[in-house]
Amino acid sequence: MTVASEMSTESVALTPQASVAASLDQASGLQRTGNLADAAAELEKALVTARATPYEIEFQTRIRLGMTLSDVYLALDKNQEARDMLAAEVAFAEKVSQIMQATGTPPQKRAAMSGYLQIRDRATQIALMGQTAPEITVNIWIKGGPVRLEDLRDRVVLLEFWATWCKPCQEMFPKLKQLHEQGD
Repeated sequence: MTVASEMSTESVALTPQASVAASLDQASGLQRTGNLADAAAELEKALVTARATPYEIEFQTRIRLGMTLSDVYLALDKNQEARDMLAAEVAFAEKVSQIMQATGTPPQKRAAMSGYLQIRDRATQIALMGQTAPEITVNIWIKGGPVRLEDLRDRVVLLEFWATWCKPCQEMFPKLKQLHEQGD
């Protein structure tokens, strides 16, 4: 055997980061082909690796892993598994963010906070799934009278909170108007 063929037959040990990244790529392909159960298994394996070697995995990779696994769990109707997994990932992301806020450079601080908020918000969204929306109270309506959410049951409801001085809000007005006109 030549040196090159000996090297090709040896298994190359992947770093935890490379292993998790490879699992994410593998799961992505499985998702595209509709093989969600195998995608979940691949992601769960990656999560075990990530949790066993937490500081050897790039933070954004860990966030991507949590977000992707939560999506696969939801597609498999495993909402409670998604909630449980995200709760642990939020706790980890919060710790990392706190460390970065105390010791990191400005870009590290922004990246850590962004990742933490992303996973925290996803956990909040999933926790609210299946829950009844709380009633809202509005003192002044721009158009029309007060409406109760209960009166809108089984209809799509878009709540948009904005301010007249907010540039992104101003850009949203024409889009909301177009959406409203399409609904008529």
